[in-house]
Amino acid sequence: MPFNPQLSTRRLLAAFGCFFWCACLALTWPAPLVAQIDETPIEDPNPLVAVEHEAENERIQRIKFLLEQGQPDQALAMLEPLLESGSDAPLADAFTLLQAKAVQAKGETKHAIIILEQFLEEYPISSRTDEARLLLGQLYIQTTQANRAITVLTNALNRSLDPTTQTQGWQLLRQAYELKGEYTKAVQMALKQMNKTPDDQRGELIDYIQGLILQKMSERSLGDLLDTFSTKFPGDLALIRLIELHTAQGDEVLAERDIQAFLHRFPNHPYAQTAVALMQSFISKIKAHQYVIAAVLPFSGKMKPFGSDALNGIRLALEEGRTHLGSNTLGIVVKDSAIPPAQLPHEVEQVLREFKPIALIGPLLARQVQQVADLPDWAEVPFVTPTASISNVKQFGRFWFSTALTTRLQVTKLVDHAMRTLGFSRFCILAPDTSYGRELARNFYDIVRRNGGEIIAAESYQRGTTDASAQIQRLKDRDLSLYGEMLPFEYPDTQKAPKPGEEQLVYTPGFDAMFLPGHPTDVAFLSAQLAYFDVKTPLLGSNTWNHPDLLKWGRSTLERSTFGDALFLQSTDPDVQEFIQKYREKFQLDPSIFAAQAYDAMRVILDTIRHGATTGREVRDQLFIRHDFPTLGGLAAFGDGGVLDRKVYMIQVANGRFVQVN
Repeated sequence: MPFNPQLSTRRLLAAFGCFFWCACLALTWPAPLVAQIDETPIEDPNPLVAVEHEAENERIQRIKFLLEQGQPDQALAMLEPLLESGSDAPLADAFTLLQAKAVQAKGETKHAIIILEQFLEEYPISSRTDEARLLLGQLYIQTTQANRAITVLTNALNRSLDPTTQTQGWQLLRQAYELKGEYTKAVQMALKQMNKTPDDQRGELIDYIQGLILQKMSERSLGDLLDTFSTKFPGDLALIRLIELHTAQGDEVLAERDIQAFLHRFPNHPYAQTAVALMQSFISKIKAHQYVIAAVLPFSGKMKPFGSDALNGIRLALEEGRTHLGSNTLGIVVKDSAIPPAQLPHEVEQVLREFKPIALIGPLLARQVQQVADLPDWAEVPFVTPTASISNVKQFGRFWFSTALTTRLQVTKLVDHAMRTLGFSRFCILAPDTSYGRELARNFYDIVRRNGGEIIAAESYQRGTTDASAQIQRLKDRDLSLYGEMLPFEYPDTQKAPKPGEEQLVYTPGFDAMFLPGHPTDVAFLSAQLAYFDVKTPLLGSNTWNHPDLLKWGRSTLERSTFGDALFLQSTDPDVQEFIQKYREKFQLDPSIFAAQAYDAMRVILDTIRHGATTGREVRDQLFIRHDFPTLGGLAAFGDGGVLDRKVYMIQVANGRFVQVN
């Protein structure tokens, strides 16, 4: 039949009309009839299935009863024919879980673990997965597999809102973290469990936390716990424990520091009266010493690790000094500098008035130096900052000194090595576009020019960049306009040379080295990109290069590159190695540059006392005129800006390793 457009259209309209009428009829159907249809029970087409389910449930209850009665062999005998039906059989997940419990009851823990791991793979949406995860976590703990236990138990807690599952999960998780030695996390799990526990049932959990603090936690883990709960329970218990430990050890420095922290953080605590009494006792002991040295360092907040390192260096030098000057000669008072800026000058002034120290070490930060800038001259007490990167601390007064590796000192030593030892004279700069990077670039430019060198070009890059090709191309273009060349590529003997006129030209830099300070990840990436653009010159870096990951990320493109630092753990200097060994023995960790520079600050002060200084003014006078202060790098003196002209170790990348070259 030929196609008829009009007929087709009429048919479509008729069909649509029929559909519309049916839809309207469905919407207007009496409601009671719909309800009657919905409530009509659906009969099981196979009544035998319901009977079989009931029988299987009876078997499950019987197997559970056998397990409760301590008869796992009989339970397994009942399970064996049921498990043969396969994973698709009704209640197969229940039988598999019971099998794991029966095997566990027989003491076959490893076999039970295998069954439960298979259970979670085969029945990922079973209603019994929570129970399986909890049991598997418990078995992992029994077999000292803490990491696996933490993973499976965390999964259980993340997937379930059931209160019982949550409670059991937290309880097992704290056992797993305790097994791993992560006591702070174990405490956190106990606290989560406590939040869901009625007040009258929390005693056991509090006893558990106290037991960890008193019996298992080391000084380091107590410090971690205190960082996590700095002004609330159980931070108070951790701090009390630290006070007790340091008092028992006779460590006046740390005990006094912890008591001050406790009174600041928990002024209304029941233990506060005891802390005040202890504090008064320590103050009397400190004042009884012939000479008192103050230390103003951060012992809380983000800067706490650096303050702790610096204090460790001070304590090590103090211990050595007491062997020469006598234990009753030297006392030290510490003050936490991690307080509001407006409060810091008042707190430091109070220390100066009460203890009358012969010298003060600190603060660490340049902005804090400025906040207390007028106090040294007012009190006639020399302040020695071990880390503030200020090239001229004398601008703040006659009693200011520094043992820090300042930006200018670092660059001065690097340029001196590059120009005098390596014979370089022409340089390019590629520095991060940060305040620190800009300061390094300015100093490098200035010091190279003062020494008769030449800066060909300078560019900056964004921290974390993945593309500095534009900057590198501008450096090349500038160099090509002065000294760089495009020379024919020299083919190896084994390769056929190109025909005349077909030579490949390659960029040959006209400068000797590239100054590339920055974070190790940036330096590794940029060194590779420089090599890609044929900028194949030695690189010069900052002390931020002193990181093992730098070699892991950019070993091949950093060969022959050099940077400087005030501390090198692989140094060939015997004095440095002796310091590192003593530090490791006392504190069970490697010293940082903060520890080394604070160690030098304390040694310098103690050396003035050994040479007869009895007042702050006399200490200051010696710091001005002497040139033989003992430091880790050898004898040294303070320069015109008040900064110690310390040795900076030149470290080169050679054969994929850091090697000291001076």
